[in-house]
Amino acid sequence: MANNISAISREVLKVLRKGIGKIFAIHLAYVALGVILFTPLVGIVGKLLLQLSGKTMLSDQDIIYFLLTPSGIAALILFAALLITIMAFEQASMMAVCGCSLKGLHTGVMQPLYFTARRAAKIFSFTIHLIARLLIIILPFLAAGGAVAWFLITDYDINYYLSQKPPEFLIAALLIGILLAAMLAILIPKLLSWSLTLPLILFGGVSPSSSFKESRKLTKGHQRLLLLTFGIWGVTALLLGAIVLGTIKFLGSNIAPIFFNSLNLLVVVLGALVAIWSLGNIFITTFTSGSFASLLVILYKRYGAGLDISDLTQEKRGRQWRMTTPRLALLLVACGGIAVIVGTSLLNDIRTDDNVTIIAHRGAAGKAPENTLASIRQAIKDGADWIEIDVQETVDGEVVVIHDSDFMKLAGVNLKVWDGTLEQLKEIDIGSWFDPEFSAERVPTLAEVLEEARGKAQVMIELKYYGHDQQLEQRVVDIVEQANMVSDVAIMSLKYDGIQKVRTLRPDWVVGLLSAKAIGDTAKLDVNFLAVNMAMATPRFISNAQSAGKQLFVWTVNDQVSMSRMMSLGVDGIITDEPELAREVLAERAEMSSVERLLIHTAVLVGRPIPQKEYRDQSP
Repeated sequence: MANNISAISREVLKVLRKGIGKIFAIHLAYVALGVILFTPLVGIVGKLLLQLSGKTMLSDQDIIYFLLTPSGIAALILFAALLITIMAFEQASMMAVCGCSLKGLHTGVMQPLYFTARRAAKIFSFTIHLIARLLIIILPFLAAGGAVAWFLITDYDINYYLSQKPPEFLIAALLIGILLAAMLAILIPKLLSWSLTLPLILFGGVSPSSSFKESRKLTKGHQRLLLLTFGIWGVTALLLGAIVLGTIKFLGSNIAPIFFNSLNLLVVVLGALVAIWSLGNIFITTFTSGSFASLLVILYKRYGAGLDISDLTQEKRGRQWRMTTPRLALLLVACGGIAVIVGTSLLNDIRTDDNVTIIAHRGAAGKAPENTLASIRQAIKDGADWIEIDVQETVDGEVVVIHDSDFMKLAGVNLKVWDGTLEQLKEIDIGSWFDPEFSAERVPTLAEVLEEARGKAQVMIELKYYGHDQQLEQRVVDIVEQANMVSDVAIMSLKYDGIQKVRTLRPDWVVGLLSAKAIGDTAKLDVNFLAVNMAMATPRFISNAQSAGKQLFVWTVNDQVSMSRMMSLGVDGIITDEPELAREVLAERAEMSSVERLLIHTAVLVGRPIPQKEYRDQSP
């Protein structure tokens, strides 16, 4: 067994040495093809989803609900099918190169692409057959897992299950884990038995429908060797990726400090590191894709028929490309130019003016229990500009401040907010879970929070919808107006329909959409601001939102590096559990040079935390 694996590994490396240049070019071609196909497809499918939903924009819960519909499931399968198809075509082209290398024959870059194009119909048919077989195996287990989750962990708010991990949550996790293991126990042997399907189609003249049966015959009795071989390939791919990432972080952390005093040189150095990281990832994916293709062709040759590549090879050997001194010099100049461009783009993303609003998430939730008067007071003490809270309705029509749908996480009490009266809710201790010193904290009403914040901080009210709201928008409007705090309040929600109701009731009020994911152009929505997850807050997204006249807030930002990076990108507000820390970061950034801000901006690249220069430890 060990000798076989060693021999296969040597053969793979030999094939790669001969054809790595062409494999690299083919990989780049298919990466470009993926971009060309996926970019318009995402837009087309996005518009289709919006038309099917009857809305101008889908976000978060709307997306989840839609993806659970037949149309949403079809869209997911479409994306997966396209991805698998592109991968199949790329593997087919790379296999053509590997087949030539094994036979000692020469081919250019275009011939493998033509070879694949001539077999496009067969490859499409193969991917359809493969996807159908995968769905037959996977869907029943996914349905069973969904049923387990539905019956065991839907009685209470999901935050209770995630934070407290009660027995039913652990049982559900165990059962889902068993289902996943069972699925893999079926899926992995199937994938191993199907591993030679594509080579059979390409080189053996076997039809796509028959290739799975033929592959099972060829791989019969070799399952263990195949499992070990592909396992070693997977571990090697992961190690190479980790090595590249670790090397870049090591170089960044050790080289960047040398250039602290020269912004121009630092821009080039950081740009070079980003470029090297990108190129490193491309080379790693080239190696992993090429080695996988080589592995499949070598195994096919060992267990299958001959390699029919008669329409692929060239009779005349072409000239070999060599790295001459002029070419090396040109490559170095190009790399230097790329480094400057990338570094300059990093610098251009940075804003020098920190006009950032600090928004306390559920009050100062890092220091006091969330959505309590204690957290409101702490947020005011810590210098928050705004205090973000969540509101719901009780059974007797009161508007209370609480995030979860029930009290299981906060107090271990099985009571839905919409099933309790205000009097009942006021009996529940919602502070002791955080610290015994907060045992007197009770659920505040919206009116109580507004009174606490009056003249000290503005209030951002998130409307929470769990399907039991009655007149939430109207009641919130009435309470805010009764408190005479219209100019100090903003309304937002994950549910755009709710925001539209507020807009209808009070057209001049400040309203916003809260979102972690979105389909459609959020910049065109009838809102004053967007509150988005950090992952959505790219320079382009921020610029588009602000160009459309909308403020852009990001959540939930709780560490110094992320706060500073978001501030550098020019967001209008930081939603955080730690408003005091955000104030400290603003004060520290006021003392920073452009070099230090650039370092913070690229902290994800060079490792966290950034080498601490003087900006934190320096005394006046």
